[in-house]
Amino acid sequence: MKHPLLRHTLLITTLTTLSAPLLADSVQLEPLLVTVTTPLRMAQTLNETQAATTVITRADIERQQPESVAQLLRGHPGIEFASSGGAGSITSLFMRGSNSNHTLVMIDGVKINNPTSGGVSWQFLPVNQIERVEIVRGPQSSVWGADAIGGVVNIITRKATEPGTEGEIRVGVGQQNTRLTDANFSAANATTRFTSALSYRESDSINARTADTTDEKDGYEHYGLSLQLEHDLNERNTLSAGYLRSQGDNQYDNCSDAFWNASNACKEEFALQTLNLGWTHQLTNAWQIDTLLQRVDEDREDFYEGQDNGHTHTQRDQLGIKATLSTDPFSLVTGLDAQKERILKGSGFTQDSRDIFGVFAQTHYRLTDTWTLSAGVRHDDDEFFGNQATGNLGLDWQLHSAHNIGASISQGYRAPNLMELYGPASWGANPDLKPEESINYELFWHYQPDSAFNAEVRLFQNEIDNLIVWSAGQNLNINESRIRGTEITLAINSPTGASLVP
Repeated sequence: MKHPLLRHTLLITTLTTLSAPLLADSVQLEPLLVTVTTPLRMAQTLNETQAATTVITRADIERQQPESVAQLLRGHPGIEFASSGGAGSITSLFMRGSNSNHTLVMIDGVKINNPTSGGVSWQFLPVNQIERVEIVRGPQSSVWGADAIGGVVNIITRKATEPGTEGEIRVGVGQQNTRLTDANFSAANATTRFTSALSYRESDSINARTADTTDEKDGYEHYGLSLQLEHDLNERNTLSAGYLRSQGDNQYDNCSDAFWNASNACKEEFALQTLNLGWTHQLTNAWQIDTLLQRVDEDREDFYEGQDNGHTHTQRDQLGIKATLSTDPFSLVTGLDAQKERILKGSGFTQDSRDIFGVFAQTHYRLTDTWTLSAGVRHDDDEFFGNQATGNLGLDWQLHSAHNIGASISQGYRAPNLMELYGPASWGANPDLKPEESINYELFWHYQPDSAFNAEVRLFQNEIDNLIVWSAGQNLNINESRIRGTEITLAINSPTGASLVP
């Protein structure tokens, strides 16, 4: 629930554009034409996907003008957020009733879940640098690997697509001494495309604890930078590079040695940066090979009454290679993922790194004009607990042009993080933990007569084995947890591009 003061915040902004404004490109895309890549790691139109998928476009972002990723995602099917205070405070996402570390989160395909906690610092992800968000609900480990029990959120940053030069500057002030600045610039020609973005946020914010009578406020300060470059070597080869840095600090409560005793002098300094290098090779008209080398670096330092209260610095290197076959009516994607997680700084860990390798294959096959099959398998080899196999199977029947019904089975798993396995004893580390495993059964009906209206009903049951819980001062596996749910989605797109999703 929002703080009462936040419900009436007044924000004054100034917008300056250079050349053709970026806002002019934010046209509303028809749902039938929206292309997604997250559900199967291959391009397909949104109405072809069998997985429960939501797409938030740049047009949606411009219309909503959210000040955080939590504001942007809140209200969409299966999504819930919880925060420890006002804007800039520690925030957690819960998808389809699963735990906050059951959702795999990526930026441009780069996994950003923290290796020690499995969480994501949603409060520090800059909204002005986002082009679109693809949300896939339900277990997706057979496609993406560990941590995708609840689903996947793939945040795709802005990239220049058309030749020309564009720029935008946005400045704002508001209540609680809130100040913001956003700047975007892009330039492109026939072969090279460059995009950059800067963001700044600062606020005194609010007092997060109603029981605190000192009128102490939990403010925050945040800086963001994004750089993207693509260059076509020739008609068949494209090189790309991307860099994102998000850093800041936020003040919060409850950080004393006795955690349940409140303290108002708590502060966290935070830095997250991602770097990726890519190469796309169009082998033939049907085959494409993508290679992506990625690094994620995260640094957190906490302070209690001005003194160091914990410092963790983690790093994850990832290599992904995939080959995609696109034909009509059959598509196939195969590939391998390799990653190495490291703890560069952190006290009390008995193990500070691990290696994970995975291979996968996914197909999408239109059996007839009305029947479509989707199937996939994946095998992961984790240094700590060996092999993990997952799969998915889905079938879609198009009753006629507007009605689809279908069913799917998908598996997920979450590997215990380094904190749960080999962290300090005071945090309940247990090296005997097993991976959490899930299997999801789903039925759906989809109705979309045209681009102006669509409705969907989904019934699902997600069974989670070896769920990790805190008990008697230690992390333990319990036998089973079952999540059952129904999702009803209704979307109406007006001629002006506005949409209503109850």
